[in-house]
Amino acid sequence: MLRRPIRSTSLKSVGYDATALTLEIEYRNGRVVRYVGVSAAVHAALLAVPGKAQFVAQVLEGGPYQREQVR
Repeated sequence: MLRRPIRSTSLKSVGYDATALTLEIEYRNGRVVRYVGVSAAVHAALLAVPGKAQFVAQVLEGGPYQREQVR
């Protein structure tokens, strides 16, 4: 999945596949996490909020999404 760089202190890049409803997040430490079942609206919200790491913790980690550690 192609990820694009973002401005965040702990996140390095974010990728999204609208067909598969899959979001990938690459952290600055090299870890990559994939979330399945993420709507385009949630992806857009992540890109729009100033506190991206907090959004991940509250919305993605606390939500109904299937989480997979990729790397």
